Amino acid sequence: MTSLRLLTTLCLAAFAASPAMAQNTQYESILESRSQIDDKVVLGRTELVYFPAIDSLDNIGIPAKIDTGADSTSIHAENLVITTNEPAFEGLEGDELLDAIAVEYDALGSTQLRDRKDKTNIMVSFDIRHPYTGELIRLEKPLFRLAMIKSRGDGHLARPVVELDLAIAGQTVSTEVNLTNRDRFSYPILIGKTFLRNTAWVDAGFDYLQAQPDAHIIGRKEKASIEALPLEVSTSFDSRYSILHALDIKVDEENKSVTFTLEGRDKNRKTITKPLSRMLRFSNAQRPMVYLPVKLGDSEQYIQVYLKDRSKNHSQLRLGTEALNQYFVVNLGASYLGKSDLAPISTMAKDDSILMISSEETVKIDGVSINAGPSGIIKTPLLKVSQIDEQRTEYGRMIQYTIKDADGKTHRQDKPLKRKIRVGDQVRPIVGTEISLPSSMLLRDIALETHEQEDSAYSQLEISPDLVPGALLINTRTTQLLDKQAPRHAGYIEQLKMDKMQFPVKLDTGADVSSMHATDIETFTENGKEMVTFTYSNHQGDKKTYTREIVKTMRIKARAGEKPSTRYVVKMTVNLDGMEKEINVNLRDRSRFEYSMILGKNFLKHNVVVSSDNQFLLTKKN
Repeated sequence: MTSLRLLTTLCLAAFAASPAMAQNTQYESILESRSQIDDKVVLGRTELVYFPAIDSLDNIGIPAKIDTGADSTSIHAENLVITTNEPAFEGLEGDELLDAIAVEYDALGSTQLRDRKDKTNIMVSFDIRHPYTGELIRLEKPLFRLAMIKSRGDGHLARPVVELDLAIAGQTVSTEVNLTNRDRFSYPILIGKTFLRNTAWVDAGFDYLQAQPDAHIIGRKEKASIEALPLEVSTSFDSRYSILHALDIKVDEENKSVTFTLEGRDKNRKTITKPLSRMLRFSNAQRPMVYLPVKLGDSEQYIQVYLKDRSKNHSQLRLGTEALNQYFVVNLGASYLGKSDLAPISTMAKDDSILMISSEETVKIDGVSINAGPSGIIKTPLLKVSQIDEQRTEYGRMIQYTIKDADGKTHRQDKPLKRKIRVGDQVRPIVGTEISLPSSMLLRDIALETHEQEDSAYSQLEISPDLVPGALLINTRTTQLLDKQAPRHAGYIEQLKMDKMQFPVKLDTGADVSSMHATDIETFTENGKEMVTFTYSNHQGDKKTYTREIVKTMRIKARAGEKPSTRYVVKMTVNLDGMEKEINVNLRDRSRFEYSMILGKNFLKHNVVVSSDNQFLLTKKN
């Protein structure tokens, strides 16, 4: 029996020693299945957009959200002026002129404005701001049409539309573009169906998918410089935005500029003035954001950062996921790779010891699915559990611990205590486990620690670089990379099943969270939990009343001229072509919309790519 155990252990250990070969193959197939579909490029939920016809923006990529739920493409425009030689509009300007044009040409009910022969009779002048220099680039274009946007109240908002050349991933499209103020939104550009039709599919499970082949591998700690001042650099897999250490920060909102003192790791200082990109709003503060050239290794990239005093932090620059998604992949077990030329991500295909994961994974530990994520500050993988008990038995010391799996179900485990390690004031027990990855099994010792919050819904495995014998790369562009497969091809409208009801829904890559029609919304408290009762109905005649726990309250950013709104979020189980998921859904009155429900990123990230050209590719229309 002892010999058999030893043989089994040796076989498993040998299998675990090189787990990443299949992972590399899997990763290559993931990218290959998302390179092109039906001769159309596949875009991530965010991408860099270029203006090929504007010389001063040559080769400058501007971040944009890719939104299959938006009919129109929209860009941030400033100092917008409409001029016309039409006598009917004499003396009118601004919104008054827009409203008069909408009435004269029946913009809401006809295509007269778009179809007029001489489009130079109404011209639009506007500025696009260079993201790095702050230069205002003045453009003048014929008014193509007016976009009549449904207001969240009554009526419509009129937006001028012009035609512009936009390019993504080498695909240049002359497309209709709404001109609007997008100061309140994270991205200055929204790419909708006017660009996507006949051009691209969208995978909401990836950000900056098209930038991925150009990514370079950096360590979790690096040294960089901005304007020759040396900086210590750290990385964050949890924070979206990058932070730069700055003192004496002064914002000139009138001139849209920021002056600050940059302090390097050598304590040398330099006063810098840069264009204000935007103000980043937190619950208790606002921070100015600027673009700065960051030299790391052999390359220099313009990275958007917000400014804050980081005197108490070790690093002057912390790279968030937005910057990582655009430019980098992180080698979790390495530091200061920028001392030499940074290796491109393509080199991973030549090294079968490399394993790439995302910042959010699910792995099986002793057959139980556990939420997992990377950590660069621990040596031994750490499992956070609900409860730990130690007992002395005739077979030695045993550890009993309680874990909550990825579905929130509780499991009790009994393991022999192998040893203990001290970390600060804590003593952590070490137990042996079998960790299953999609194509391999690892025999690994892990440390145990109880959650800081006793009511935590899930256990969490913190993955250290020691999990695998080779390099462990972190790709923040996606989640659940280990479970990624060739995606399903879906139309932007599909048939959904929910509680024995079947009805059409819109697949909306621009929405973070799915949304459903709800009326008669009433909240109450039950057993200390916030609850909500609401009625769902649709145009097919279905109607059902639900009572659900409120899992979150969302504050929705407003369009120009509107007020922000609040929505309750509940969990609902939905089924699309056999793919059943329990997802967060926000509740709102959608009676003015054609579809009673939209599926957002929180559903579509599960291996679904969406077409803006076709409907009902996965399901049949009822």
